[in-house]
Amino acid sequence: MARTLILAAETPLAAGIGNSTSVGNATVVRVLNDSGSTVVLHVQDSSFTGIGSITMLNNTSELVEKKASDLIYGIGGALKVAKVGFTG
Repeated sequence: MARTLILAAETPLAAGIGNSTSVGNATVVRVLNDSGSTVVLHVQDSSFTGIGSITMLNNTSELVEKKASDLIYGIGGALKVAKVGFTG
């Protein structure tokens, strides 16, 4: 069974592409949507080229794996993000 290794404090992420973040160069990010609305989470590379997106329903969380330099942002509501890792 995989366990989550907490590597940094959870921080709020305001909606919008202008708030894109690498979450401290994280390669795994725990994303929590408790905004009260559906949010589309986007991942883009350091050149701001889109990689992909997922829809997150309210009161859901996801573990997103990405390259350290990749950026994430949300559209539709604020998110909470934290740099995490996996343990054995």
